[in-house]
Amino acid sequence: MNPKVIVRNENDVVKGKMSVDYDKLAVQYQRYRKPDPRIAERIQFHLQGAQCILNVGAGLGSYEPENCRMVAIEPSYEMISQRINSKTILIQGLAEELPFKDTVFDCSMGILTIHHWSDIVLGLQEMLRVTKNRIVLFTWIGYGNDFWLEDYIPEIVGIDENLSPTLEELDQILGGIAVETIEIPYDCTDGFMCAYWRRPEMYLDPDARMAISTFSRIPDIQERLNILKEDIERGVWRKRYSELLEKESLDLGYRLVVCQKSKVQ
Repeated sequence: MNPKVIVRNENDVVKGKMSVDYDKLAVQYQRYRKPDPRIAERIQFHLQGAQCILNVGAGLGSYEPENCRMVAIEPSYEMISQRINSKTILIQGLAEELPFKDTVFDCSMGILTIHHWSDIVLGLQEMLRVTKNRIVLFTWIGYGNDFWLEDYIPEIVGIDENLSPTLEELDQILGGIAVETIEIPYDCTDGFMCAYWRRPEMYLDPDARMAISTFSRIPDIQERLNILKEDIERGVWRKRYSELLEKESLDLGYRLVVCQKSKVQ
């Protein structure tokens, strides 16, 4: 079944407001961004009971529940076109301009997306407007001290932190939130930035990096990747970060943020 696209923008309005050109990155998402079942369980716990859900900045539809009516809005048409056998109603568009009436969705969700919006406040206000009961966001608030990749590529810290709102800012915008820490398992199947914290060789794979938007913002990292490659081959990385090899999961700043407007019926 081909994706059902209700609206396709034929101009550059959508692409011009995308912080990253996901039309170029979409090709690697099917291979490297597979939903992790442990993360999925926590996201879907907070969505249970909803009959109609909106996924904002939906990408390939990772973590969308299957037992309800799903509507997804996504700026990248190439990302939309990568979907296979999707039953979700697909719309090309922006979080800041949701084409829906007030409170038409029981719940809305956003998965690692808000840091890409051109106006986070407006996008969240739009989600509040169209949602009757609950908003669920999977987001990131900072690496902490355990993400070793910044030792090799320090720019990743400033890039991501400048784009991501704090929990205090989210609480102020949404009018009250509950927060759940999501530790990332060492064998996480969803290849976002910190997924490979115990598999350093994955950051040497150019296709895996293409499925991580942060790398598209850094012009030239090959010299530093060469240093990482040498450290892995010589055993330096393993010795330097040996304590990580004993951990099954790690808190690397990923959070589930839930805004409860009213009880889901």
